[in-house]
Amino acid sequence: MAQWELRSGTGVDRLLFFSDAVVAVAITVLALPLINIAGPKPGQNVLVVLEANSGAVMTFVSTFFVVAIMWSIHNRVMNALVAYDGALFWLNMCWLIGFVFLPWPAAMFAGGDDWGSDNAVSFSSDGTGVLYWWTLAYISGMGTLAMAYISRHPHLLSPSSRAYWEALKGTRTRFRGLAFFVVFIVAGLATLVFSYWGFYALVLVIPLNLALQPTRRERDRLAALEAGGTDRPDGH
Repeated sequence: MAQWELRSGTGVDRLLFFSDAVVAVAITVLALPLINIAGPKPGQNVLVVLEANSGAVMTFVSTFFVVAIMWSIHNRVMNALVAYDGALFWLNMCWLIGFVFLPWPAAMFAGGDDWGSDNAVSFSSDGTGVLYWWTLAYISGMGTLAMAYISRHPHLLSPSSRAYWEALKGTRTRFRGLAFFVVFIVAGLATLVFSYWGFYALVLVIPLNLALQPTRRERDRLAALEAGGTDRPDGH
């Protein structure tokens, strides 16, 4: 079968399973630096260990939940596909390589920039924070491009999902991927001042996610379209 030929059937399932497996392995690798953290010494408690390794712990926890959000959105959309072509395949591969790469900048960011130090100096960043947050921005950006491609090629979606997808494009949910991208870019820039400042940008992610949900009127309209099928794509 030609590389750019439309593929359907089990090919779609295999692409989805492969994507899920790559993300699952990437999340597992993110936890590996925590395994090397030694336990409390005699006379210490676990709080001392957590404080001394706050960078590693915060980086893992924040990355885990951000990755979970982006994967869940991607998964809901991919489950609505009945076919894919070469362009969508490579957009998905570009999305996945971001996850494969992510554990490296996450590990460097967790161990750099004077985490937990009282001697941190502003504007003295080693750049690992920028690489970490902009890797997340890249993942969000590639996911947004993939979703935009699908929206322009509705024949890739199951017939029962197309009306729902078309209606969803008219809601503010379509701006969510771009909003996340901007937040991650700003977070990377913030780490140039102090490494931990980037995490304050995460405070915006949950409110943005809620603010960019469909309005009640839009939800009612989308609910009316659900009768057409069970596949329900979501915006990225």
